[in-house]
Formats: sequence, C-alpha cells, structure tokens
Amino acid sequence: MKITKGMPGYIRDQKKKRILITILLFGISIAVFLTGYLTTHTRNNLLTIVAILGCLPAARSAVGMIMLLPYRSFEEEKVREVETAAAGILSAYDMVLTSSEKVMPVDVLLISRHLICGYVSRTKVPPAEVEAYLVRILKENHYDKVTVKIFTDYDSFLKRAESFGETKQKSEGQPDRAVREMRRLILTAAV
Repeated sequence: MKITKGMPGYIRDQKKKRILITILLFGISIAVFLTGYLTTHTRNNLLTIVAILGCLPAARSAVGMIMLLPYRSFEEEKVREVETAAAGILSAYDMVLTSSEKVMPVDVLLISRHLICGYVSRTKVPPAEVEAYLVRILKENHYDKVTVKIFTDYDSFLKRAESFGETKQKSEGQPDRAVREMRRLILTAAV
C-alpha cells in the first residue's frame, strides 16, 4: 500500500525515498562528468556543463531530504492507541508544517467540523504558535468557527481523543465534505 501524506509512517517512507532519489541524482551527475572526462581527458567539455546542470535537481532533492532528517514518524503503538480511542474521527499523522517563519512538526491531528485536536511530541515551537498557524490557514479558507487545541502531553491528548471518539459515535458516521477539505488544507501546508 502506498503511504500518502497524512498517513502513519509518512515521514519514515519519505526519508527513504528522498535519500534514494538524492543519491541517484548525484550519481547520474557524477557519471555524466566522469564519462566526459574519461573520453576527452579534460574537464572542458559539454558533458561537464550537463553534469553541473544535473546537480541542480540533485541539490533540490538534498534540501528536501535534509529538512526531514531530524523528524520521526509517530510510533506505531501510539497510532493504534489513537485509532482505537478516536474511532471514526478523520486524522492526519506525521506532518511537518512549514510557515514562512517556522517549521512545526505535528505527530497527529484529529479533525472534526468545529474542533481540531493534535499532539506534538517535540516542542521546539510552542503549541500556541502551531494552533495560531492552523487557525490562520483555516480562516484564510473561510473556516472561521474551528477551535484548535494542541497537546504536548500524550496522556492528556489520548483522554481528549477518547471523548472526541465518543462524541463522534453519538453523532454522524462518515466525515463530511468540509472536514475532508480542512484536512486537505492542513496537509497542503505540510511537507
């Protein structure tokens, strides 16, 4: 199964892919350079220019890879706990939100029509800033009446997720279009 953005294990999967792609792109550039050098016995040839230009996408790939290296996927055991506690709630895992000022890792978000509840294990950025950033994204897209609460304590988050799940079971079955759209907007802001 293909792991897409917002699924558990996304960061782990992307690290592997980006490392392989970066190595491949730099390898191609080196191979092109060496081919030109070994055939002409000088660096002054057309293949050197092609190899240099080939370093541009390789460097871009390396930047994406380096950006994800410090972050980890949400632990599988905790994913199962959250899925059990908040059954039926639309969720998004393994996100690294990027604004123009900060990079904010978010382990999990539970999304409903009027409340987004999330957990952050790494607290380099204060939870209030993550909350403000998510509220701003939603307001810019005309979702004004959404409350965002980010937890740094896993047990508190899990308790909130359980009450979230109980509320959801009493109300409707499938997430509606607006909730899926809010999830899509949040994932668009993530790496």
